[in-house]
Amino acid sequence: MRPVRSTIRLMVVFGLVFGAFSALPAVATSPEDATPASARQPSFHRTQQSGVVVSRIRIPAIDLDETIRSGIALSVIDRGVAQWAGTSTVGGPGNVVLAGHRTTHSAPFWDLDRLEIGDLVYIEDGSGFEVMYKVSDSFIVESDELWISYDVGKPIVTMFACHPRGSARYRIVVQAELIAGRRIA
Repeated sequence: MRPVRSTIRLMVVFGLVFGAFSALPAVATSPEDATPASARQPSFHRTQQSGVVVSRIRIPAIDLDETIRSGIALSVIDRGVAQWAGTSTVGGPGNVVLAGHRTTHSAPFWDLDRLEIGDLVYIEDGSGFEVMYKVSDSFIVESDELWISYDVGKPIVTMFACHPRGSARYRIVVQAELIAGRRIA
């Protein structure tokens, strides 16, 4: 009887430990083929302070409908969703990189962690046409990991914000792949 109880206790402990670790978000490392786009500006470059409205983003799954401003200076992010200056154009071949707050100011990315694989993201291109992306990945990185803004050899959008809510310790990153980017008619 004693070996059975010990085995049951061990299984319960293993289940609790495994369950706790499986609930943690995935932590990612830089893909080997990730490289900065030639036009991508450093985060401290003066172009990151523009704040000019360049697009609009809609994510029905989290009820988001916001303008996108150019630059990722804090003064721009404080106004809403911000696009890293020099990253790909919407519908283009590279990585469109977007930042936003989760808890302060307008908090456009409050529910970024609720996005699931397959959710749709719509972003207007320069002519007002909505380009469609589909969520393909979600993970957590250290706050200084800039590789998330690099091109990975396919057209994607990368959205990131501080994580967990109310802390700047990590970044939650959600990536979506381009699935429809050209006018048919």
